[in-house]
Amino acid sequence: MICYSPGVASLVADTPADLVAKARAGERLAEEALCQRFAPAVRVFARRRLRGIDAIEEFTQDVLLLLVEAVRAGRVEQGERVGGFVLGICRNLAFDRARQRERREALWQTYGAVLESVSVPAVETEPYEIAHLEDCVSQLSRRAREVIRLGFVEARDHEAVAAALDITPQNARVMRHRTLTSLRECMAKRMSWEAA
Repeated sequence: MICYSPGVASLVADTPADLVAKARAGERLAEEALCQRFAPAVRVFARRRLRGIDAIEEFTQDVLLLLVEAVRAGRVEQGERVGGFVLGICRNLAFDRARQRERREALWQTYGAVLESVSVPAVETEPYEIAHLEDCVSQLSRRAREVIRLGFVEARDHEAVAAALDITPQNARVMRHRTLTSLRECMAKRMSWEAA
């Protein structure tokens, strides 16, 4: 049994052709009802060809996105045959994914030996550097951490940082400079728990 959201429940009795017509006219609830109606069939199609719940859900989402796009663009000409249209989308998408997988395998066979010899040392050091940065940030005062968060995570300018911290823009600029200097000095040393 399909569980419909409250707004879509009123469209349960509509035929697929009615839903396509309403969706084509811009009714978003009709699109949602179409997706909810065909999602179980698409999942069955995907389950026969794919392994893993994530792959099945991704395939289902891709098919339903293509369906909504086609309905909005007016490419579903016969609303009463929308089930066949959905099946066609499923087949085409499965074929495209198989072809893409074959291309990747061919490329891997051609260039794989070259790629296997490439080493990426930066990936091995990143976790340590991230932990080191987290350690250094944890040693900052609460206000200094706020300056870092506002200035770098939220990408705010000095005026916005100053307003958020209730200080002058000049003080915000000085605070940011001092905080960055402290972080640089801390990153140049060993982690606090390593030095102990």
